[in-house]
Amino acid sequence: MKILILTGKFGMGHIKAAEAIKEELTPCQALDIEIIDWIEYMTPLCAKYIYGSYSALIRRSTVFYNLHYKSSENRPITQKPDLACYIRMNQLIHDKQPDLIISVLAYASKAVSYYKALSGSPIPLITCVTDITAHSEWINDHTNAYAVGSEEVRQLLVRKGIPKEQIYVTGIPVRQGFKNGEAERNSRPKILLMGGGLGLLPKRLDFYQHLSEKIPADMTLITGKNEKLYHKLHGRFKNIHVLGYVKNIDAYFLRSDLVITKPGGITTFEAIYSETPILALNPTMRQEKYNAEFITKHEIGKTFILENDARDAERIAALICNNTQIEHYKQHMRQMKKTYAACTMTDLVSELATALPLGGTLHDEIFSFNF
Repeated sequence: MKILILTGKFGMGHIKAAEAIKEELTPCQALDIEIIDWIEYMTPLCAKYIYGSYSALIRRSTVFYNLHYKSSENRPITQKPDLACYIRMNQLIHDKQPDLIISVLAYASKAVSYYKALSGSPIPLITCVTDITAHSEWINDHTNAYAVGSEEVRQLLVRKGIPKEQIYVTGIPVRQGFKNGEAERNSRPKILLMGGGLGLLPKRLDFYQHLSEKIPADMTLITGKNEKLYHKLHGRFKNIHVLGYVKNIDAYFLRSDLVITKPGGITTFEAIYSETPILALNPTMRQEKYNAEFITKHEIGKTFILENDARDAERIAALICNNTQIEHYKQHMRQMKKTYAACTMTDLVSELATALPLGGTLHDEIFSFNF
């Protein structure tokens, strides 16, 4: 069976989710799985400018992003034919001949839905929602199944009209290293600081100076692709080991007692599976705020708003020294892992492969405009 996984480079979350799904499904030798960056395929000449503009917007002004996100969050689910999407998706499906498509990008899910509506193709589509949210951008008439991160998201999608039998609570996909590794027991506490793939961390030297001086722990700071921040901080503080972009991020989670990070959907579930309690650092994007609420509600960490460098360091020190609280968070993470084990992406793909006709490349498409 040929599976296409559609993704995009808006941050690193969508790419990491696609890679995690491929890694989970790969042990089944009957599957041929390929990851496609839909933005690069859709518009190869403009992709780098689209991604660059997104990064600039997130770094410099989340206000406009949040305004757009909020205004469209509960928008009525209406679709209009997009011929540009149809043409490129039609070409992709004819080139790759997939039996099933998994999308971890809302825009890609919409493009597949356009293709199915205009062509009449029955090719199954699974949409994997990569944040703990039920934004209307993820909803399309021709999606066969939704994989979501929590029961709360499932209920919200049901309220928006999605049949509950089409929604599967799988958790957000993470690499197998987070699921199969064993957390280390440390004689001295270890803290991991991260800012996501874009390295969105505080730039103030005083902040890190107070962390180094006041927190009785060994700290690893991962700056991701923020090379400027890496060069600014590398080798400067005694108790902070500064790294750039790393591939084996699971190893750093598993050896840490606490992660301080921007609360992205993927990162939240990486922490859950590695049983590393989370301090959700300064959630600013609207979906980050939803993720932070999820973290607090399920008692797997807490939201952490930076206020004063010295006091912030003292607050972190108080938490990392509170073994009872850290263990409380870990216990809740263990319970959540058991819940997600009940329905995996492998189970979902197997169920759809059994219930639905696979494939759907039509040589004589009929433009039915079935919206």
